[in-house]
Amino acid sequence: MAVVELCNIVKSYDGEKVLRDLSFQTIDGEFFVLLGPSGAGKTTTLKVIAGLEDIDSGEVLFDGKPMNTVPTNQRPVGMTFESYALYPHFTVFENLANSLRAPGKKHPESEIRERVTNVAKMLKIDHLLDRHPGELSGGQKQRASLGRTMVREPSIYLLDEPLTHVDAKIRFELRLQFHRLEELQQSTTIYVTHDYVEALSLGNRIAILDNGKIVQIGKPKEIYHEPCNLFVANLVGQPPINVLDAILERDPQGPALVIPKGEFRIPLSPKNYQSLQQVNAPSELKVGIRPRDIDIVHGPDQAMVKARSDVFEPFGSLGLLSVMVNDIYLELLVDPDMSFEPDNLLGLNFREDRMLFFDPETEINLLSNEG
Repeated sequence: MAVVELCNIVKSYDGEKVLRDLSFQTIDGEFFVLLGPSGAGKTTTLKVIAGLEDIDSGEVLFDGKPMNTVPTNQRPVGMTFESYALYPHFTVFENLANSLRAPGKKHPESEIRERVTNVAKMLKIDHLLDRHPGELSGGQKQRASLGRTMVREPSIYLLDEPLTHVDAKIRFELRLQFHRLEELQQSTTIYVTHDYVEALSLGNRIAILDNGKIVQIGKPKEIYHEPCNLFVANLVGQPPINVLDAILERDPQGPALVIPKGEFRIPLSPKNYQSLQQVNAPSELKVGIRPRDIDIVHGPDQAMVKARSDVFEPFGSLGLLSVMVNDIYLELLVDPDMSFEPDNLLGLNFREDRMLFFDPETEINLLSNEG
């Protein structure tokens, strides 16, 4: 295992910065996920750690030791690429064994065969060792690619979008396998993805990247429930979070959020109102409400808001319902066995304790510890 630390990394291509003063530190032995959209700098960060990319400034350290001048082949890292990077003319066995036969490596053939066989059994590809990559499925190729990294027994695993090219069933199976692999549990793993489900299910901690910068680092629940800004709130969660323009008011009925476009108000608890006052929240806010935090109420007259159903899509264990409140569309997650006709009158309640409040200009979460 090892602690990876990046200090103020700056990296440019053709004069354009792709990593901007990037800093983070892993915990020894953790599964650390880099999550962000395409172009955020995730893969470049992995290549910097591996020594495959030079940097303009900053420092890379493993267990406190500077790595900037250490060649790639002398760093205790193993990297698995999104594209599998398997040699098509080699068998699976030869692909896995190749890194142990590289110049400078002095592993006896008996040891190579033992290590390859053990890793192949662990990944359940031992029956495929005599096949070529062209004869493998996407999931089998990905396991072979991971196996090629594992036979090196690195202290640090760098996994670049390893599940991108496999179907949903194989993706689920491989996620479970990542949890079970003792080698990964005994090493520090840095895993790159743009898929928030992978990030939340695999990561001990998650670092959110945007435009070459770390936006937030936290445990999965912290990232989901306490996003530091609107960018993170939109990135994590599907369907996307509902975002409403609101005005914070206090009238004889008590504190409330008035939604001008939808012509309705959401009562606000004294606790939330006081918290917003304590951080000097502006009177105009952006309010985030996740689809799972809006409830349908039996009897519209008993609800906070009256709405009309629009489109209902059942999928799997949940259903997605779009509703209209005057000129505002909202999305809700509901029981898939429920049925809705277009233009049904519905009552909605909002789980106020799960609302998120954002500054309309900076988009910072006003009540987040990182805001």
